[in-house]
Amino acid sequence: MTILLAGISACAITPAFAQDATLSGEQSADTADSGLDAKQIEEIVVTGSRLLTNGNSLPTPVTIVTSDTLLKTTPTNVPDGLKKLPAFAVSRGTSIQGDTTDNFTGNYLNLRGIGIQRNLILLDGHRVAPTSYTGAVDTNILPQMLLERVDIVTGGASAVYGSDAVSGVVNFVLNRKFDGLRVEGQSGISTFGDAASWRAGAAYGTSLLDDRLHIMASYEHFEQDGISKEDRRNGRAVYALAGSGTASDPFHLITNARNGAFGFQGRVLSGPAAGQQFVAPGVLGPFVEGTAQGGSLQSGGDGFYGRNTSATADLQTDQAFARVDVDVTDTIRAYAQGIYARAETFNFFYPTLVLPLIVGTDNPYISPAAQAAISDPTFVMGRFFDDERHRGGVRSRSETVIGAAGLEGTLGGAKWTLFYQHGQSTTRNTFVNNLSNERLYAAIDAVDEGLATTGTANGNIVCRASLTNSAYANCIPLNAFGASAESQSDALDYVVGNTTYNQPRFKLDNIAASFSGSLFDNWAGPVNFAVSGEYRWSSLEVTTDVPASVVADCGGIQYNCVQGVTTVYGAQVTPISASERVGEIAGELQFPLLRDSAIGTASLNGAFRYTHYSNSGGVNTWKIGGDWEPFDGLRLRLTRSRDIRAPSLYDRYQPATVAASGYQDVHTGYTGFVDTETSGNPNLTPEIANTLTFGAVFRPSALPGFSASIDYYKIRMDDVISRIDGRFPTVQNLCEADNGTGSFCDLYVRPNGFGDRSLANRPTLVRATQLNASSLKTWGIDGEVNYSFAAGSQGRVTLRGLAGYQPQLTTILLPGTAPQIGGGTAAIQGNGGVPKLRLTGFLTYSSPHFAIDLVERWRSSLKWDSDRSLVYAEPDIPSVAYTDVTFTAYIGEDQSKQIFLSVQNLFNKNPPVYVTSAFSGTPNFQFPNVTGDDVIGRYMMIGARMKF
Repeated sequence: MTILLAGISACAITPAFAQDATLSGEQSADTADSGLDAKQIEEIVVTGSRLLTNGNSLPTPVTIVTSDTLLKTTPTNVPDGLKKLPAFAVSRGTSIQGDTTDNFTGNYLNLRGIGIQRNLILLDGHRVAPTSYTGAVDTNILPQMLLERVDIVTGGASAVYGSDAVSGVVNFVLNRKFDGLRVEGQSGISTFGDAASWRAGAAYGTSLLDDRLHIMASYEHFEQDGISKEDRRNGRAVYALAGSGTASDPFHLITNARNGAFGFQGRVLSGPAAGQQFVAPGVLGPFVEGTAQGGSLQSGGDGFYGRNTSATADLQTDQAFARVDVDVTDTIRAYAQGIYARAETFNFFYPTLVLPLIVGTDNPYISPAAQAAISDPTFVMGRFFDDERHRGGVRSRSETVIGAAGLEGTLGGAKWTLFYQHGQSTTRNTFVNNLSNERLYAAIDAVDEGLATTGTANGNIVCRASLTNSAYANCIPLNAFGASAESQSDALDYVVGNTTYNQPRFKLDNIAASFSGSLFDNWAGPVNFAVSGEYRWSSLEVTTDVPASVVADCGGIQYNCVQGVTTVYGAQVTPISASERVGEIAGELQFPLLRDSAIGTASLNGAFRYTHYSNSGGVNTWKIGGDWEPFDGLRLRLTRSRDIRAPSLYDRYQPATVAASGYQDVHTGYTGFVDTETSGNPNLTPEIANTLTFGAVFRPSALPGFSASIDYYKIRMDDVISRIDGRFPTVQNLCEADNGTGSFCDLYVRPNGFGDRSLANRPTLVRATQLNASSLKTWGIDGEVNYSFAAGSQGRVTLRGLAGYQPQLTTILLPGTAPQIGGGTAAIQGNGGVPKLRLTGFLTYSSPHFAIDLVERWRSSLKWDSDRSLVYAEPDIPSVAYTDVTFTAYIGEDQSKQIFLSVQNLFNKNPPVYVTSAFSGTPNFQFPNVTGDDVIGRYMMIGARMKF
């Protein structure tokens, strides 16, 4: 399946299977534009195989994308350019908002929407240390200034490259022969005057000692400001889904949504004054109710909503790289290289919330009139503090250091390699303005110091706990009763703070060796082989700056506080230290069957890999395929493979945390609270995928410059790892169906045997953990059409059309449960579904002096939810198209100096509104858009690239 090229400009993509690499006569349009001549292409060893070949006779589909192409398509960065290809769906980026567990706003690529953890990210053919708990890699950390190309393998590649290559491989390939000095700079801003960005970098390379020594280095910086939800029309509208999703009460969109349970000034929730709010400091007044929409959801009124949250995150990246190559002999080359990369993202999450708390009516911040209206000794109140300084946010900082060294050589006609790499990636995930419940309880429990100590008021308001407990000596009382957030800035500083709730550190060491060449010549040509071995060891350590016992000290606090209860929201307080060792051996064989015979040319290709995991044992992966060229210009190909994704260390060893939660027990009829344990599962086994692909490439000699390809794929995954929560009735019923003996019954701890259905046998503990319990299947068709022709004496026009049709992406979470239909379904937060049809078209006109590139992206309409039983009053989410245009002017004859102007989303298309049913009944805190749709709007960039 020749997946989808990113060629927008003169620097077009070279699809390794969409065309022959051995060219006759002058260069093809593709190679002329990309700067690769026929000899260079002939020497490229593509990522789809470890054999000594350029890939044209292999059945595995591979696309080669030049970095120049991607940066012309999307000048921000290479990963953003890749995500415009139809092959990538539901990838994460700065418009996916972060939460308190992981760095969601990194650039995580997702092939076909199967999952960011199920495609393998490589740098020069070697896996990169993960930056996410899932085992995925934030591609923002990879160096770009010396990037030559990106190879995209679609379809299973585990037999060739190992675990995680279920949906494919994305290999970032460096230009090891870069020579000269290159400098780049650019700046961009949206048509609304926000989302400002700039990018600058330099790279240098030179050869010494008669070309036996080559050194090169680069550095690059990029940053872009995020935008707030209110900065865009859809964000200001505050959408929500009302209704229950039934035929009699379908989901329907409302605007100006509010949650009437709380307000921004403090709403009384109990007693005679219930329903009123503090309209001024200490003064009670009416709470304006909006139009009821069911439950606490309202349209209009004084209720709260997600104000000033982020629509896109701030992003900063730095990449530095250095490499030295030396020819030790005429047949042996040694090299060493180092990478340092840093990526930081930040987004606002929600305003500071004072949860419903018990408050003493005698609080001195409450006026005498309000105290009389409340009348009871205590009352319950809740509010949001909405100000710039105290919004909750998530900041993630990733640092990656990679050092590698190796030897490469030839022996006869064969090639051998030895390689060692150490990589370390550390991510510091910080909850900004995290609420400390313990401090909040103390700050809101305010008293008049004189009244509390001598019985005579002196007007000095202090925290009650500060009078008797030295732990609260610095406590600043909080006026939560109608006072503005700005006037309570010091008190809010006291009750919120930055919490590094987790700091995962991944380490990856690997030693690898390979040997490839030709075994012998048979009747149809050389029989090529490759053997390789690898031993790697990885570790995950997770620490936090929260003490191991974050529990309340309730001394002196009169209300709300419970001694010994954890009081810092979202903090992981248990460290993790886990490791795994992996040994692998693999072989690959290409066996030609026919060459220039009456029925054409054909060959077979096969690969096998045995992998042993120290934590789960051995597993086999394999691939077999063939290609057949019945006549010149038509190539047919077929592959069948078995691929795996091994569980991440976090999947296995997430530390157990226990918290009380609501629960209804199917077995005994008990309704109430139960201790719920959330943890990893050390008994997880690898996910298994079976993949089938077949397709054709057509390149007629009668129409020079034209090529077309079409490929079908089908992937079925079993033993898919997913979090299974024993509280769910579906899970309980599976245990009941097994009469207490099945694996799901391990999620319940009961004092007596399964046969006891009395209330005395209700669970004392219910578990939520990872299990190999789900399945996933998808199929689709990828298509590509290319045509390039001369326009006038010096110009050239290149047309390219790419299509991804994926009607099925179905997940069954548990056996017997309703399938979640992701094909043609909207997605949010990086999961949910994919458009059935994704199209990208490119039109380029290039000349010796300038180039104009036009890109059109389109996705089909979408259903609202993967659960098709839910009923919506709204029509399907409409299709949407975006247009990008870039003008490049060349300075000088060799086009090595360029000035460009790029406009993304030329017509300022607003994304269609989408709110997930997961947030039904409450105002949407996040921007109401489908993952992948453009949030920023028209965006203009100007810059220059100079090569000396």
